[in-house]
Amino acid sequence: MMTLQKPSDAARNRLRVVLFAVFAGLSLALTSCGDGRKTCYPVSGKLLVDDKPAADCMIQLHSLDPADSGGPNRPITTTITDENGHFKFSTFGDGDGAPAGDYIITFSWRMRSGLMKNQYDGPDRLDGVYSKKEVNKDKPEFMVKIGRQSTVLPDFKLTQSPAAKKRSDDYEKKQKGGGLLLGDR
Repeated sequence: MMTLQKPSDAARNRLRVVLFAVFAGLSLALTSCGDGRKTCYPVSGKLLVDDKPAADCMIQLHSLDPADSGGPNRPITTTITDENGHFKFSTFGDGDGAPAGDYIITFSWRMRSGLMKNQYDGPDRLDGVYSKKEVNKDKPEFMVKIGRQSTVLPDFKLTQSPAAKKRSDDYEKKQKGGGLLLGDR
């Protein structure tokens, strides 16, 4: 008959070290599985310019959180309106929304340009009036609070100046006439 020997203190200590290393490694692996991204919540809304839906307008949320103010890992939350002026924000993936927090919202409604009309480097149909966060931060209607739930923003109602409308019309006529190629201005 075989008898089992009680493990020595040295063997028990080695076992403890090995088990500690295994659990520490598992803990580290489990905590590093996250990609460090903030949780996003769906954010949608509608944009009207002169009481009409504005298609192809780029909208951006600028975080007021100082931790998001710089560096390559800062979240950038943008969207482009559809033909009915509706939008859904994206931060890390298509339509994923925005992290909870306070934001300044900006609008840039650039004319499509280029041969395929797939570039947005034409003139801003809003003359840059709504595209600067430094200006919009003083206007309560452009301050947005995103909570930890799905958010539908109130309709944004912007105005296009007559001068901006004329420049946009002239640009469009010039493009139709073949005067501009590949996004030339």
